[in-house]
Amino acid sequence: MAYVLVVDDEEAIRRLLVRWLTGWGYESKEAANADAAIDIMTVEPAEIMLCDVMMPVHDGIWLAEQVRSRWPRTAVIMASSAQDMETVMKMRKQGAVDYVTKPFGREMLRQALQRASEKMQGS
Repeated sequence: MAYVLVVDDEEAIRRLLVRWLTGWGYESKEAANADAAIDIMTVEPAEIMLCDVMMPVHDGIWLAEQVRSRWPRTAVIMASSAQDMETVMKMRKQGAVDYVTKPFGREMLRQALQRASEKMQGS
């Protein structure tokens, strides 16, 4: 199973996602913000990054751009409560392989992880 980095400024959401990932057999780490995510990626790049869009200081779109330029093999899944096409297009432009709308359920996340894994294997 792939190694997934969960990036979200809400601790309760990070903990829930890590619990789901662990239950599905993924290795996972968590970061509370974009800067912490970059620090983790520098030491141990994730194969998949699940990232919230709205975070303080640097948002998820900024983080996705950094990850795509420094770790192009990392598949990025963006998560947001925003459902407008402009946000989705920005995420796609920054290299996100998938987008899930909050609140999302276990099955929606599992499917997004599957698509990200397939994308990784195809690159």
